[in-house]
Order: sequence, then structure tokens, then C-alpha cells
Amino acid sequence: METIAELKVIIALLSGSLGTLLVKEVFNQINRKVDFDRDLKKLKYTRKLDKAEKAVGFYSTYLNTIIEMKKSFEVILKTIKEDKDLEISIIESVLNQQSLNLTELMKNSYADVNSVHLYFELEDLGKWNEVDVSDFLESLAETKYKDNNIQFWLNIYNSHLDKGEQDKADFYWDKIEEMLPDYAESLGKVVASLERNRQAVSEIIKKIKKQL
Repeated sequence: METIAELKVIIALLSGSLGTLLVKEVFNQINRKVDFDRDLKKLKYTRKLDKAEKAVGFYSTYLNTIIEMKKSFEVILKTIKEDKDLEISIIESVLNQQSLNLTELMKNSYADVNSVHLYFELEDLGKWNEVDVSDFLESLAETKYKDNNIQFWLNIYNSHLDKGEQDKADFYWDKIEEMLPDYAESLGKVVASLERNRQAVSEIIKKIKKQL
């Protein structure tokens, strides 16, 4: 049985200033935790938003560049298949500029943008993977090799043409024409790889926007 003295102590704790201070401190701690959690969530979202904005800007620029390069290759491919005239210097100018743009983009933005993977689930091996990278590099190297061969025979062709040796020039032109279908096939693989890469990058942008 509690004594009167003990009851007085309990009543004093519950109804007096000490009890009020204890309750107040509890609520203060709760409020601090709520504020901390809210500030932490806000900080995380701000960082996530910043990474998202930079990543979408990077991937969008990359995507536009890839599309322009792909279209340029498609023009060359169509010209070869349909035996049309083409001012190739214009296409070369576009490709060279886009290549420079990609170099600058990767140099200035890649390291910063790469951290977006800490905040978003973006990997999709079904869209673009190591095999795709390998196939693309192989197709590009194959196309460049055949391009160099064609250029070699084209130099000989022009040399005979400049000398007025039409028969010899025609001989080498025939060799060039024999190589064009094989060259077109390799270039077609490059175009296909660029299209697959374009789809993968488009999906990354969609995922970032969806997860934000």
C-alpha cells in the first residue's frame, strides 16, 4: 500500500512543473525528429532532382547527336543502294561535327552525370549490354576498314583519270562498285546498332522521369 508521502510525490510529478517539463521535452524531441526527417527527405529530393535534370539534359543531347549521325549514315546507305549522286562532303561535315559534339559532351558532363545511377534504377541489359557494345565497335571497325579499301582504289582511279587513261580508270571503278554492296552491308550494321542504342537511351530518359 502506497503511503500518503509517496502519493504526494507522484501527484507532484504528474501535476507540477517537473511533469510539464518532462512532457514538453518529449514533444520537443518528437518535433526535432520530424523536422530532421522532413529536412532529410527534402535534401534527398533536391539532390535527386539535380541529378535528374543533369542526366536528362545529358542523355537528350546525346540522343539528338546519335539520331543525326544515324540519319547521316542512312543517307549514305540509301545513296549506295540506289546509285544516286551525293555531295558526300556535306555528310562528312555533319558527322565530324557530331563526333566533336559527343567528345565535348563526354568530357564535360559524363563524370557528373554518371552518379545518377546512385539515385535511379536505370540498368536494363535487355536494351543495351556488353554484346551490343562489342557488335557496334566491330561493325564500325569493319566499315572503316572497307571504307579505307574503297578510298585506296578510288585514289588509283582518280590518278588514271587525271592522266586521261579512261580504260584503266574504268577498271578500278568496276572494282570499287564490286565492293560497295559489302560496304553497304557493314554500314547497315552500324545503323542498326545506333538505332538500338537510341531506343536504350530513350528508355533511360523515360525511367528517370518516371522515378522522379
